[in-house]
Amino acid sequence: MNKESTVTLVFALGGLIGVWVSDADWTFRLPTALFYAALVVNTYYSVRFFAQLEPVTRDERIIDGVLVIIYLVLAAAIGSVVFFAFVSMVLFAAATTKYILLIGIVERTDVLKRKIAIDTAGLALCAAAFAGAILGYPLASAWLLAAVFVIANVYLLAVRPMYA
Repeated sequence: MNKESTVTLVFALGGLIGVWVSDADWTFRLPTALFYAALVVNTYYSVRFFAQLEPVTRDERIIDGVLVIIYLVLAAAIGSVVFFAFVSMVLFAAATTKYILLIGIVERTDVLKRKIAIDTAGLALCAAAFAGAILGYPLASAWLLAAVFVIANVYLLAVRPMYA
């Protein structure tokens, strides 16, 4: 099994377990699970694309290991909007940092810069959802987070492919 399929399977199973063990009401589980599912789909294409470009170094393996842990914590947070939005922010901050560190190492700086901009936008979206949830609007924040993220992923995977 290739790297992108393995990663996708592990994250998908983590998400299913997160949905299953969450004690949150389905009104909170569903939007966070939708966000997570869209993230996993995007991750498949991201891993497939960047595996072709990135040199495999010890530092890169460490960053990837940290990202895997964050993904699995995010899966465990499904249904808990405040914690889910917070972990999502951490995930996008870590991913953005990873791609910034690859500038000058990876040849496709055009794709890297676009990926950094997209992940920074994802970080801002998650921060807005976190703020909304903290301010007392967790359900609206969760659905807005999921809707915007799913629409953005349709655009970035089908309309104007990110990983081309």
